[in-house]
Amino acid sequence: MSLRKEVDKALANRRVSWALTRFADSYVPARERAYAGRDFLALRQQVAEIKAESIARMEELAEAFTREATRRGAVVFRAAGASEARAYIAELARSRGITTVVKSKSMASEEIHLNSYLQAQGLDVVETDLGEWIIQLSGQRPSHLVMPAIHMSRQEVAELFSRQAGQELEPEVAQLVQFARAQLRQKFLGAWMGVSGANLAVAETGTVVILTNEGNGRLTTTLPPVHVVVVGLEKLVPRLADIVPVLEVLPRSATAQNLTSYVTLITGTVPAEDPEGNYHLQKELHIVLLDNGRSRMAADPVFREALRCVRCAACLNVCPVYQQVGGFSVRFTPAV
Repeated sequence: MSLRKEVDKALANRRVSWALTRFADSYVPARERAYAGRDFLALRQQVAEIKAESIARMEELAEAFTREATRRGAVVFRAAGASEARAYIAELARSRGITTVVKSKSMASEEIHLNSYLQAQGLDVVETDLGEWIIQLSGQRPSHLVMPAIHMSRQEVAELFSRQAGQELEPEVAQLVQFARAQLRQKFLGAWMGVSGANLAVAETGTVVILTNEGNGRLTTTLPPVHVVVVGLEKLVPRLADIVPVLEVLPRSATAQNLTSYVTLITGTVPAEDPEGNYHLQKELHIVLLDNGRSRMAADPVFREALRCVRCAACLNVCPVYQQVGGFSVRFTPAV
């Protein structure tokens, strides 16, 4: 389908426009309240300076991060492109005899079309973020960086879950959440690999930082004996102290919160048990550092500014065009 037809189809869906506009109207004052008592312009400048330094030192920071994370027991794989990243994760699962993979929300994995690739390899891949699971069941792509299913009504979700349950579920949020929790909990308990993204990667300590609002992130990164992090090179920062201004800005701009429900810092491997109760001395931690064009962007004086993005989606939340067509209407060409 052509881009024009995709846009025309999206414009005809007034329900999506209504939902996005209603959210945008409430978002602006909520964000202002979240920043009350904070100097937003100063914070933004501080984050911009950290990101600018990181972009200018990207290769140096990648080498430092690799060294420190490896020293603490992690395995770091430098993926030049999407195909290398996908193949590494698939081979890792194959070599460990893994059949079920649970995933925490990760835009980097969406970028490389990881789910469809692993499913083609015969793996059961399950999104565990509620919005991402809804999108996976519906066969769509995420429509928003932070709230992937924002364009769907609770009636649509109830219909989707009813098909999954084999019985009619009422469009009541509490009932739908309870159903999702029961379904996903079994997947967590039976999965041998968890895949997550990361909001930051600290070169100084080899630490990955993950911000989430649902407990699924913690379950994905702790229950399975193998944890894979897919993180873009642009998420690197030089020092552990550099995460503080990002933690100030990201939740306030993304969801108008002072802080997300869960802030997880993972540095190296930890003791773990597999799903059958067999004790392993160390849990496996694999970190896929993804380039996929980022180095070329960093070398370009214009495009390098895009690498400063912290993925808060504040720009989408106030965009008149996005409010009319959403973010799920345009088809993507598979990453290579």
